[in-house]
Amino acid sequence: MTTVVLAVSGHGYGHAVRSAQVAGELLKRGARVLLRSEAPIWLFPQGVQPIDSPGWPIDVGVVQHHGLEFDIDATRDCWRRVGHDFDARASVEAELLRSVRADVLIADVPPLAIVAAHLAGIPSVAVTNFTWDWIYAAWPGFEDIVQQIRSAYAQADLLLRLPLHGTDADAFSAFKRVEDVPLIARTASKPKSAVRAELGVPTAAKLILLSFGGFPARDINLDALAEAAGYTFLLTLPLSRDAHTTAANVVVLREQPADYVSVLAACDALVTKPGYGIVADCLANRVPMLYTDRGPFREYDVLVDALHRLGCARYVPRADVLDGRLASHLDALLDSTCTWSELRLDGASTVAQHVLNLKKQACAVP
Repeated sequence: MTTVVLAVSGHGYGHAVRSAQVAGELLKRGARVLLRSEAPIWLFPQGVQPIDSPGWPIDVGVVQHHGLEFDIDATRDCWRRVGHDFDARASVEAELLRSVRADVLIADVPPLAIVAAHLAGIPSVAVTNFTWDWIYAAWPGFEDIVQQIRSAYAQADLLLRLPLHGTDADAFSAFKRVEDVPLIARTASKPKSAVRAELGVPTAAKLILLSFGGFPARDINLDALAEAAGYTFLLTLPLSRDAHTTAANVVVLREQPADYVSVLAACDALVTKPGYGIVADCLANRVPMLYTDRGPFREYDVLVDALHRLGCARYVPRADVLDGRLASHLDALLDSTCTWSELRLDGASTVAQHVLNLKKQACAVP
């Protein structure tokens, strides 16, 4: 049995959601799948076994205090602390990989994990549409951090590059081998009518999902949504955790739905910030997106371009989201003419097969 360790950034839910799809495909193929991540284990399929943290997160990602704003200074400070102990941490992570008898590591996309795999003498595969060196390169004061991350990524055996990626010269320059794979995305397993019946929402209602990844958006004026009388708004965790509103057209789910993507597909539109996971799921299920900006993040422009090119989307100013002024923007979005592109959605199975093939190749080397 092949033992695969998934090292997954805990930044938001996007990295975890797509890694969970890969995990499911690996389990189908008889692999033992272990998880090194701060992402919630419930995002992953049954059968994935978490590895205890040695006392630090596997990835820094980006420090966020809520769903719509980054703290660049805090991110820089955090990385400097990690960078100071990077080699020591990598050695501990490598011993962790040896202790679980890992055969191959998949990174989405913590540089620390890739160095650990190299030290442990096992192949590593990065799976992503962006890398942290590319993100940080756009921010001031990250020059030495970027170089440290690129040195780490250079130790990966393979990058499986997802669609919706940047095309800048520095986007994937650290990797010695790059192969493109199809989109990793989830599709609904339940019909729209069944999901709405479970939610108690009429089939004819214009249902709008508000979602901001793994982050709450505490500053949204939910009571103002009552003025958008033609719409019913749906809130899921973690956004719903601190939600208090008297608006009759707001449905608040206090528990995470077992099948989030079926809930998404049952909605007429989504209000969110663009991230790979939610963009991929909207494109796969053809759900129009009303998106707002998420601060200076290089991936944003790439995802927004893909939304307009491949699906149906419209920008809404952040102030209007926070003030609950959504009705006119939703009217314009749903009245627009959209052409949805046909997309390959077998990225997870493609990645799983690549990873298992890489393990076989490693075993074949004398």
